[in-house]
Amino acid sequence: MDSRVGGTQTSLSYDEFDPLCTWQREDGQDILVIHLPDFKKEQLRIQISSSGIMKITGENTQEGKKRSRFVKEVKVLKDYDSSNIHAKFSQGRLRITLPKKPSKPSLPDPVVVTPSPQEDQNDKANTNAKMSSPQEDQNDKANTTDIPDSKSRVGQVLRSKMFTQVMVNVGFVAFVAFSAYTAYKYWTSYVQVDED
Repeated sequence: MDSRVGGTQTSLSYDEFDPLCTWQREDGQDILVIHLPDFKKEQLRIQISSSGIMKITGENTQEGKKRSRFVKEVKVLKDYDSSNIHAKFSQGRLRITLPKKPSKPSLPDPVVVTPSPQEDQNDKANTNAKMSSPQEDQNDKANTTDIPDSKSRVGQVLRSKMFTQVMVNVGFVAFVAFSAYTAYKYWTSYVQVDED
């Protein structure tokens, strides 16, 4: 980069470096520690793009015309809650905390009722036994109440599963639409660096 001061041209030189980084993995969060002993909080910047890339940059002035700078990019995984990422600079270390999203409880599998082989044989025996006179059939129909059989219960469970799947799909579409709107409205967010 060239700059003119009082008609003379001075040239700044940059010493670009890759800072030492370490990860601390924990159950509810991961912490990225970047070692920056010659930097101050004001010289650091953290951006998170809508595509999920966290860009950490820093620039400081060393002896006169020489400057030191770095750029570090980290992919923010979908497991992280990007809206709650925070950073703290203390004793030459930048600690970026990436909290993990709570795991979603899995939906229990629907219960499907299937007749046991013995029940199945009893149903067949009852069907064969009902091959009686039309008069007896009418008397049986008059004496029975509306009790759903196992086939209708299985149908109800399957319809319930389909309804649940439709509702999950509708929720997913709404979530994607809201995410696209949010990404469009706010392309880049910044993480504030706190100092100890």
